[in-house]
Amino acid sequence: MLKNLVINNIALIDNLEIEFRDGLTVLSGETGSGKSIIVDSLAFVLGDRADKSLIKYGEDAAEVTALFEAEEASPVLSRLNEYGYGSDTEILLYRRMSVAGKNEIRIQGKPATLSILKEICAELVDIFGQGQHLALLNEKKQLEVLDSFCSHKNISDKMQSELKPRLVAINNELKAFGGDEAERERLLDILKYQIDEISAADVSEKEEQELLAAHKRMVNAEKLSLAIGQALDCLSGDRGAITQLSQAANQLRNISSLENCADELSNRLTSARIEVDDIASQLQEILISTEFSSSEVDRIEERLEKYRQLKRKYGDSVAEVINFLTAARQKYDNLINATERIEELNTQKNAVLQEMYELALQKSYLRREAAQKLSHDIMCELNDLGMQGTTFEVQFNERPSLEQYIKNPAADGFDKVEFMMSANVGEPLKPLAKVISGGEMSRFMLAVKNITALAEKIPTMIFDEIDAGISGNMAQMVANKLATVSANKSSGYQCIVITHLPQIAAMADVNLYIRKFERGGRTFTAVDVLTDFEQRAAEVSRLMGSVGEHAIVNAKELLNWSESYKSNRK
Repeated sequence: MLKNLVINNIALIDNLEIEFRDGLTVLSGETGSGKSIIVDSLAFVLGDRADKSLIKYGEDAAEVTALFEAEEASPVLSRLNEYGYGSDTEILLYRRMSVAGKNEIRIQGKPATLSILKEICAELVDIFGQGQHLALLNEKKQLEVLDSFCSHKNISDKMQSELKPRLVAINNELKAFGGDEAERERLLDILKYQIDEISAADVSEKEEQELLAAHKRMVNAEKLSLAIGQALDCLSGDRGAITQLSQAANQLRNISSLENCADELSNRLTSARIEVDDIASQLQEILISTEFSSSEVDRIEERLEKYRQLKRKYGDSVAEVINFLTAARQKYDNLINATERIEELNTQKNAVLQEMYELALQKSYLRREAAQKLSHDIMCELNDLGMQGTTFEVQFNERPSLEQYIKNPAADGFDKVEFMMSANVGEPLKPLAKVISGGEMSRFMLAVKNITALAEKIPTMIFDEIDAGISGNMAQMVANKLATVSANKSSGYQCIVITHLPQIAAMADVNLYIRKFERGGRTFTAVDVLTDFEQRAAEVSRLMGSVGEHAIVNAKELLNWSESYKSNRK
């Protein structure tokens, strides 16, 4: 059960601490006083979406702390222990969000993730708001309600965690083999085309580099020719370096008898002339190589285009294209020799599908069995809530054959359900959405929550204005029901209700009055615990909408009647 809730900087609340007890706690107050803010704060610490608009204006962050006490046998303790939070029966939850978008979650003072928080809190609290009226009209939600009342966890776990992954793995491997025979043949044709195309191109990284270099020379042939031609003129022209070096060497030889070093210098000039002459010869060869024929130009362009085409289709580089070819050849060989493996996989797939179908049949049987008890229990609850003569039934789709099921083998089974109801004797059953009124929907939801909460052993139920669309005698019946289920220690639960109905407020074990007040030009929310009889009578009178002396008398009479009713029920 929820024992304590501390709220800081959420909406109109700057700092608020609320102590909770078991039994029926009722929150009331003027519209807009902040009742739903308290529920929103609790939903936040339980893992609901972190909406930064909840942060109090002018503050940097908001935080909520909640303290729960679990029973020794509660399944939530083993879940806490599993995640490393110990098994203390007092469970402390903390969550903080900042304007900057930072989110901090702690369980028992230790860091936690949002998914773990939600998983643990799902076994602690169920919050019912007005939006769930519409949710229950959805067939998918109706199946979830039935499943919460049904004991098929072992079957569901096996289908979801064992058989479904096996089926996915088999299908993936079959898909790698091309699926059925026709699809495999199409894949083989595609692979053969790809292999032939790449193999015929006979590409290599070395050739690509050579082609790119040749293409670069080809594009710059005019610039190369001009530069090399001018260099050759400087070296081998009429006044070029070669001629000048020869003449200089001859002049030095003529004076060799007069100068001792002339021969040595002449020889060095001759060596230099030979080196320059060799350079000129190489430049001449380079100049010749810059002359590309039109056929050579076409060949280089076509070859480079082939490289570009292959890289567009099979990889960003030649190395990736070659790797693709290797993988395609391997895949082609596997497919050619895949017949035996495919037969083996299909046999495994059929066995898995057969087992899934048999489990789905078992699950459907358990659901139909549970549906009968659920229908009976809901009609009993509705009878207590003033809807005598109501007939309720869970309608199932027709069970598919194995052949039909394997076309869409859902791991959740094949059942589709629809809640059918007749609110009056003699009227035929019709879908819930078509026959139920607003007031009936509130009572129906209360009936469903009473049943499923007990089945799921959820210790705390919170109802945000469960009284929508009801008044008078019906309101009293709802109040009686809430008092009954919250007072039954063996099968009931802690019940926290936000209401505008005096009948429910009068039935409370604890009355919390939510009010707004101003301070320093700001508006704040506060909670007053109505501890004495006179305070409670004043609030019940306010909810009645009456004024004067007689209003208080009527409120006190309702309070006394409610206390007598609770005493008799206990």
